[in-house]
Formats: sequence, structure tokens, C-alpha cells
Amino acid sequence: MHVPAALRRAVGGHPLVAETLARRGILTPEAARAFLDPAAYALASPLDLPDMDLAVERLRRAVDRGEALAVWGDLDADGQTATALLVEALGSLGAVVRFVVPTRREGHGLRPEGVQRLALEGIRLIVTCDTGVTAHAAAGLAASLGVDLIVTDHHVPDRDAEPGGQVDGSAGTVRLPPALAVVNPWRLPPGHPLGPLTGVGVAFALAEALDPQAARRALDLLALGTVADVGSLTGDNRALVQRGLEALRHTSRPGLHALYRRAGVRPEGLTEEHIAFALGPRLNALGRLADASAGVELLLTAEPGRAALLAADMEALNARRQWLTRQVMDGALAQIREVPALEQDHAALVLSDPGWLPGVTGIVAGRLAEQFGKPAVLIAAPATGELARGSGRSVPGVDLIAALRRCAPLLEDYGGHPGAAGFALPPERIPALRAALSQAVAAQAATAPQPVLRLDAIVELPELNLDLVAQIGRLAPFGRGNPPPILGVRNLRVLSETAL
Repeated sequence: MHVPAALRRAVGGHPLVAETLARRGILTPEAARAFLDPAAYALASPLDLPDMDLAVERLRRAVDRGEALAVWGDLDADGQTATALLVEALGSLGAVVRFVVPTRREGHGLRPEGVQRLALEGIRLIVTCDTGVTAHAAAGLAASLGVDLIVTDHHVPDRDAEPGGQVDGSAGTVRLPPALAVVNPWRLPPGHPLGPLTGVGVAFALAEALDPQAARRALDLLALGTVADVGSLTGDNRALVQRGLEALRHTSRPGLHALYRRAGVRPEGLTEEHIAFALGPRLNALGRLADASAGVELLLTAEPGRAALLAADMEALNARRQWLTRQVMDGALAQIREVPALEQDHAALVLSDPGWLPGVTGIVAGRLAEQFGKPAVLIAAPATGELARGSGRSVPGVDLIAALRRCAPLLEDYGGHPGAAGFALPPERIPALRAALSQAVAAQAATAPQPVLRLDAIVELPELNLDLVAQIGRLAPFGRGNPPPILGVRNLRVLSETAL
């Protein structure tokens, strides 16, 4: 591939760095500097997000009047960091603020019963974090009770079918909840640099619009939640995570230092991989198995002793989460061995068991999707009297939320991202869902391009040294939207291999 000479000169170092940038569409020295150095990247205005001005005005009014308000968060690491970020930012402005995070048993999302409870307690303003864009019933109840609702979320909004048609993918009309403001990057034009924001990213944007200094103090939370939620490291997300990783290395939060010690992470060398494989899973374990409110408290506490106790509890839960994950994985693979048609005859892998814990089915679904190369859905199916709850993970080229939308008549509720989604349905409908979801996935897969392993460079074996590693590290942080370069070496012979 032709690499402009000006780009090579501006980037310097190993030629592979400039070549990788060019291959990813970064062709000018200005664009390269913005990619490599977050200080050279111009962030978009948070006011670009629809309804941001309405949210800011209402929150400023609440602060001025001394109104009590509630921040309603979500269970995962993205939701916990978003909740902590907004509580901290609003508190720094003098707001009277409390937070609510539902338990796994209560379920994801803003619920009418929760709105009712807060209204009875005198709350007249609720701000959601990482949830709420599909909470139509709860938003309607809030309006009827005189409670203003500000939704900050990054999940896919619901769509109504076009007359005479069926909702599929991006078809249909977007249906937003009846809230005072719905701040969601899905409402932005395609390609907007704020489009990849996660839940904590949207919360950060709101904090920035209210008080830029308070937002900058929360860059550590932003990076933690964005990477843990596998946010796309493109657009503003990349520059924000670059800055946030540096903030994490120098954070003064007792909770994060306690978390580092438990996870065996040295802050000065922290990278996005430590978040993805050590810190994020520990926060997620709380939402999967216990009370995610403890995660918010861990991130907010100023007391080292309290932080140490919370981190110790989290470590025990994470160990239990690992054990339960192995149990569910073993059970899922046993089902496939016993009934090969579950995998061989369907475009999507749909498995269920009454003994599975909903808190770990998403993890296993992700591993199965990677192993079998097709979307995987695991359903915790109670024997009687309760809805079955499923978690799904997809593969490149298949929009799982669009596929579930085509199965909507079978579901009681659903939501999520193109790559990850959750839903509930009566257990007796699971066979019908297996057929319908496979049909929807097959329709997408028929038009999706075949995956191809693309090498970024062919190198000689002696070139694979620590200097090259350091040069490639200039392209970090790596993740969705910015994968690490893939290098090839010719004329090698496999001496041994180990299955992971």
C-alpha cells in the first residue's frame, strides 16, 4: 500500500506504524498526530448530543433550587462507572443527589415500581445512566406523577414498524420514551465522533456540559467503563480513553487502588488489557452475583478502609463468578455434544437450562460465539411460573439486536447492542425462538461479507523484538474499532500447540 511520504516523516519510528495508519484510512500528518496524541485531537462539543441542552438546563435548575434528585444506574461496569461519575459531578455542583442501582433479581433498566418508590420519597427528577431508552412504561409513569426524567443511554432505541411492514435492522421509526430529555448517541448522524460513546461516555458528556473541570476529574472512570464495556475505540472514545488511561495510572481514588491490589495490577503500567481482563470483570461480578451498588460505593468512597473491605468482597464474588462460568460452559458444551443438531442445524446457537444463573450466561455466550463462529444465546429457563431470561453475543457481520427485533412477538422485552443483547420470554417459547432467531440470523449472514484474516505486514523473525513491540504500542489502546496489528512470518513450522 502506498504511504504518503509526509505521513512517514510525521510518524517516524518503525515503518509499520505509518503503514498501519494508512491502511486504516489515516493518511495525513494532522490525522496521524490526532490519532497518536490525544492532546492533538479536537473533541466534539457535548452539546452536539440531542437534548443535551434540555438536560443541562433542568439539572442547573435542580441545583439552584436545592431539589433532591436520583441517578438511576445499571448493573455492569459501564453502568457503575457512569453512575459514580454523575453522582460525583452533580455533587461537586452542590446537588442533593442519591443513586439507585437495581439488583440482578430486579433486572436491568428503569422500572415503573422504582419510579413509583422514588416519587413517594419526594424525588422529582431522575437521571438514568446506561439505561432508559426503551423504558416507555416507566417514563410514562414518571410523567403522570410529575417526575421529570432525563435519560442518558447508549443502547439501541426501539423502533415502530412502518405501515404494512416489519421492523428489521434500521428500518422503522425510532420510538423514544416520553422523557424530558433523551441523550443518546444513536440519535446523532452516522459517523459523528460522539457516536461510539458508551453509557459512561454519555454521562461524561453530560458532566462536561455542566462543569468541564468535574468531568476532567472523572477521566479515570470514563476509561474504566468504556473499555470494560468493549466500547469502540474510535472517534472521541479513542482520545478520551487515551487520556483516561493516564488518569487511571495516577488516580487518587482509594477504591481503585484497593481494586488494583486485589487484581495484582501495578498502576504505573496499567493498559486497556488490565481493564478488560482484570478490573472490569471484578466490577461486573458484583452486578452478576450480588449488588452493583457496592461497585458505585467503591468508586466513590474516600475511606481506604471501606475501600479495602469492598474490594475484598468483590474478589470473593469474582472467584465465584469464575467457578459458575466454568459450570455453565461445561453444561453448554455437553448439550451440544449430546444434541449436535443444536449447533449444526441452526444459524444461531440457542441453549437453555433451568439451573443456569442469568448473571454468567452472557460471558459463556460470548465464548461460544467465538468458538463456533455464530451468534450464541444462553437462556436461564426456570421450571415454572417465571420468565426465562437470555443473554446473547454475536459475531462480526450479524446485528443481534436487529435479529431479536424480528423475533419480538415471542419476547416480553429485549434490549442491548448489535453485538450483545438480553431478553425475557416465557420458557415454552424457547423452541420457537430458536427457529425464529436462526432464520433472522441466516438472512443477515446471507448478505454479510465472508470474514477474511488480513495481515498488516509480513515480517522477518528477527524483527519481532521489544523495540517493535514498543513501536506497535504507539497505536494503542487496542480494542473494538482499533484492533492490534496482525503480523505474519513465512516459512515457520509448528513444533507444538496448546489449546486455551
